[in-house]
Amino acid sequence: MKEPYRMLTKIVRNMNLKMNSLGEELNSNEKETLRFISKHENCISSDIVVYLNVDKALVTRMVNKLIDRGYVVFHYGEDRRKKYLVITPKGLELKLNDQQFEIEYYQKLFSPLDEEEKAQFLYVLEKIYRKSKEMRKNPNEKIR
Repeated sequence: MKEPYRMLTKIVRNMNLKMNSLGEELNSNEKETLRFISKHENCISSDIVVYLNVDKALVTRMVNKLIDRGYVVFHYGEDRRKKYLVITPKGLELKLNDQQFEIEYYQKLFSPLDEEEKAQFLYVLEKIYRKSKEMRKNPNEKIR
């Protein structure tokens, strides 16, 4: 295999392309924005800028699209100058449908494996996931 470390990226890309072929109307950054909003009640746009590490204009466009499609609304707190983002029932339904699709997709991918192979793979995958999360949260960790 030429680039074995890219296999996870390719698997996820294949899943995203499969989802898009089913008529998905949001791209992966927009979906990640929706997931972030659902996990962080009353977040603001600048929180998303920091999380995704993208410019404010892109986040504004994504948030506007999510609002226009009815997935997110603004909520004003006591300070009327701050607009908080809140997921709508429609947005939550989309998020849950996407999660269910991912579960079914990966279950199908794992179907050729026996139980021991699955357990070994998931054990290793958990270690890789923890390291990826650690690297994401540590801005000083160099890749190169």
